[in-house]
Amino acid sequence: MLTVEFGIAKTNKYASRDSGDTAEIVERPGGGLSVVLVDGQGSGAAAKLLSNALSSKAVALLKEGARDGAVARATHDYLHHYRGGQVSATLDIVSVDLVSQTIVTCRNNPGPMLVRDAAGLQFVASQSGPIGPHRHTRPEVRQFPLAAGTQVIVFTDGIANAGRRTGALLDLCRCLAALDDPATAASRLADEVLAAALAADQGRANDDMTVVAITIHQADHAGAPLVRRMTATLPLDGLIGPRR
Repeated sequence: MLTVEFGIAKTNKYASRDSGDTAEIVERPGGGLSVVLVDGQGSGAAAKLLSNALSSKAVALLKEGARDGAVARATHDYLHHYRGGQVSATLDIVSVDLVSQTIVTCRNNPGPMLVRDAAGLQFVASQSGPIGPHRHTRPEVRQFPLAAGTQVIVFTDGIANAGRRTGALLDLCRCLAALDDPATAASRLADEVLAAALAADQGRANDDMTVVAITIHQADHAGAPLVRRMTATLPLDGLIGPRR
């Protein structure tokens, strides 16, 4: 039986209390799951408010059964009119769609994503721009077969640009070469990419960083109940107490 795993790992910019990245997982009314990843312009509290508002808009539309492309366009229109085209954000929607039996990526993000399938590990470049500034922005939509061994990794620009400040840009393919195993847990993939990005920035993230990993693998449930699980970890150090 095919099993899908979502793994998300994120951290905020060094010395910033709030992350401008927001990631949410939502069940699709037609079956399957979607993850919404928004990177609001800038960092800190203002960027967090922006990404929260945009992710909430996208999640609500997905729950109502809207198609991913329509969700991305509506979220863009909302930001464009709400902020007069003066503010931007990147938006990634990655869905395990049981109706089409595919993994669907719907992206307004100029950065690449990583895909591992029967053809091996590859960067998939994007021709899409961020949402917000331009009136007729469109998302880039791709589909991949819902097959065991497929892995999809999307990330914000804090990961893509890790190491630029130090002159040692992160090599993501090299980072993942040691994890060339279709059974690798999605959470481990996300953790490894985030750890490598932090190392490239010498332990002080130069921007908010978020990694979302989706894996499809074969699992033998042998007639056992089909249990769905979701976990989350939130370090509270520095988050409790009044804001200054």
